[in-house]
Amino acid sequence: MANSKCLYLRNGKIWTGNPALPFAESMMIKEGKIAAVGSTKELDASHCATDVVVYELDNVSVVPGFSDSHIHVLTSAKAMHSLDLSGSASLDGVISMIKERASSISPDSWIYGTMLNENGWERPLLPTAKDIDRADIPNPVLLHRICTHATVANSRALFLAGIASQNLPNIDRFSSGEPTGILYDDAQLLAYEVMQRELYTEERLLAYLDDYLRRAASFGLTTLHTCSAESLGMGEELFLYEKLYEEGKLSCRVYSVHDALSVPPMGPRIGNDFVRFEGFKVFIDGAIGSRTAALSEPYHDAPSTTGILLHDFDELCEKISESTRRHDHILVHAIGDRAIGQQLEAIEKICAVRGEPEHPYLLNHIEVCPPELIERMRRLPVACVIQPTYVYSDIDMVPERLGARERHACIWKSLIDAGISLCGSSDAPIEALNPMYGIWALVNRTSWDGTRIWHEEQKLSLEQALQIYTVNPAKAYSTWSWNGSLSVGKTADVVVLDRDIFAAPASELRNVKVLNTLLAGRSVYGSISRWA
Repeated sequence: MANSKCLYLRNGKIWTGNPALPFAESMMIKEGKIAAVGSTKELDASHCATDVVVYELDNVSVVPGFSDSHIHVLTSAKAMHSLDLSGSASLDGVISMIKERASSISPDSWIYGTMLNENGWERPLLPTAKDIDRADIPNPVLLHRICTHATVANSRALFLAGIASQNLPNIDRFSSGEPTGILYDDAQLLAYEVMQRELYTEERLLAYLDDYLRRAASFGLTTLHTCSAESLGMGEELFLYEKLYEEGKLSCRVYSVHDALSVPPMGPRIGNDFVRFEGFKVFIDGAIGSRTAALSEPYHDAPSTTGILLHDFDELCEKISESTRRHDHILVHAIGDRAIGQQLEAIEKICAVRGEPEHPYLLNHIEVCPPELIERMRRLPVACVIQPTYVYSDIDMVPERLGARERHACIWKSLIDAGISLCGSSDAPIEALNPMYGIWALVNRTSWDGTRIWHEEQKLSLEQALQIYTVNPAKAYSTWSWNGSLSVGKTADVVVLDRDIFAAPASELRNVKVLNTLLAGRSVYGSISRWA
């Protein structure tokens, strides 16, 4: 940062994330780094105090910048400008929204809808192409299910993507062999490749990303670990973030994993502290909502299925082993207990050959996790990436899908008690981006209206919840030496909140707002008089 002055954050409730000094009153920032942390009396007397911009905090909380450890940034940026179907309570409502969007665009423009969720409908079934064709419009239409593991295409989109001529098992078909319009997992890519060529120019994508990263900064997020899921139509383009960085517009650090091994091998150090390639993401199963998460026993509400495993065990071991050889950060999508078990078996096999990896294996979602799997995790070099907002979003759906086995769902305190590190994420656009919603969910464990508690014994303390979004991601992603806590010498990724969160009622944590977000000392959200 060009400014040679100090920024003096004075008289606050600073939670540092540093166990040697958990709380402080004041902090100084100079040239993008934390220059001093301590009591106001100490810092008032320091040599830096003679040339400072003073920001009086009035006892509000200051915390390290939040990390989102699993998010789809480019997909989320696109979704901000897509047709949001989350408020639709029926198929007729979806069709009305599609017709309204079609009336305002050209007849050959694609309509992309997101957050489709049929579970609350009177007839909770995914629509087919014939259902969507009732909109009677010429536009090609793609509707992405909330879990992102299923997409519904109308007949025009099926034709343009050439779906009928493809022979993939994840293309759902009628008994006649005709595609229904429902595409699962890798089959979605066929349609998305065609849509994206038509819909998204570079200029449009840069504008979308700029908007979205500013929004992320408004929630105190300073690091986004994004996932490029080409196989699900949710790819990333790192050069776009690099261009924003070069133009001085990047509001968050963006580190990317990809769902294919890189060619050539890159490892996790290609890039800089703001934009970098990070490693490999592998999908092992689907999602509970679509009943594609791999379970060890049949679904309670669909006894004919136990979900799907996406990889043969030997193939999975080969990919994970090669990615380990490259020193990648490795993120594994595993939701059902059968999928988690398969991944743990692969890690056990690879560790027996290769020894301890450079970075912990990151298990993403781990939603259904009985005690025997937790015990296996405890003995392995793993950390877990969780989505705390599942508490209020899945409180009804998961018990319906799993029956009595829901007692093993989202039991994050049990993981912590076993010594397993947890990192918080949104998985946006699937769940809410705001990390304060996740912190609220971890501490309260209630439905959104607060009337029902899900696994009360799994509640966390506020400090545990904060660590999940700050300290733990820095350690898991190997940036702890220079960020993740408010410690002298570390980069000044800092969030100023609008109240003392340690004095506020736990039920109000989701109402906490961000006043200021600093990225390496630079103000990326909120304003501070006389500061860049």
